Amino acid sequence: MAVLSGLMFLLLEMFLEVSASYSVSGLCRWVWYQPVEHHAFLSQSFMNISGISAVRCSVRCLSHHGCFSFNYDRTNQVCQMNNASAEHVCENFQGMLNVSYYDATAKPMSCQNGSVSDNAPVNTCLGFEKLGLEDGSIPDESLSASSNWEKRKVSTPADGRLNKIPPPADANTIGAWHPSIADTNQWIQVDLSNPTYVTGVLTQGRYNVYYAQWVTKYKVQFEPPSPACLVDVKDQLGQTQIFQGNTDQNSIVERRFFKPVLMVKIRIVPVKWTNFICMRFELLGCQ
Repeated sequence: MAVLSGLMFLLLEMFLEVSASYSVSGLCRWVWYQPVEHHAFLSQSFMNISGISAVRCSVRCLSHHGCFSFNYDRTNQVCQMNNASAEHVCENFQGMLNVSYYDATAKPMSCQNGSVSDNAPVNTCLGFEKLGLEDGSIPDESLSASSNWEKRKVSTPADGRLNKIPPPADANTIGAWHPSIADTNQWIQVDLSNPTYVTGVLTQGRYNVYYAQWVTKYKVQFEPPSPACLVDVKDQLGQTQIFQGNTDQNSIVERRFFKPVLMVKIRIVPVKWTNFICMRFELLGCQ
């Protein structure tokens, strides 16, 4: 049994080298840990353990009744166990280089015949399928925005769907999501309802031959399944990624994330634009 347990830890640690998302066994159950990289949950630590791997840190957390989450410093190999999760004390959830935050986000799976079942979840999302903005699979009520244009012509978040074209008889619709003002505090957001892997974004400008308006740069924020905090999508260096947007109104520009990101909400934040903020978009990924 000891040999089998040691082999399991070795395999888990090897898997961790190629995937930040992993599952661990403890107390005859599987728990799915989804990390939020380059972030830490501060001021809630009750125990620090040095010189152990993230896998062993997760096992320690599972076996301690007072551990709800943990931070792991990969550079110094320090496990920091927390007595709460970022979902409950969101203001303590902050960016921190070389540290990842972990929280149990999925239901435990039962054991079979005294051993752990072999169907533990694994991050297999490599897809770049459209998630449903363009075809309407994502309903209008799942879209929201910081503001909408409501003057002579109007705009709603639903007007921000990729390839959305106003009906010819509708002279009052702008033909894109168009906020009431143009500044860097504007955003459009999609509630995905269930945890979803998103791998990238497709964007367009405003559908109108008379108004040359589009977003040239933007960043992406997301809410992970457990911490109720918005987190920036990062690049391979752990920095907030600024995506290059459009150069005209109707061309579709595809931008992919450094790696798939598990989320329940996604927010597009325009950083630069031509003439005014106007955007139509679609999400790429897999369920």
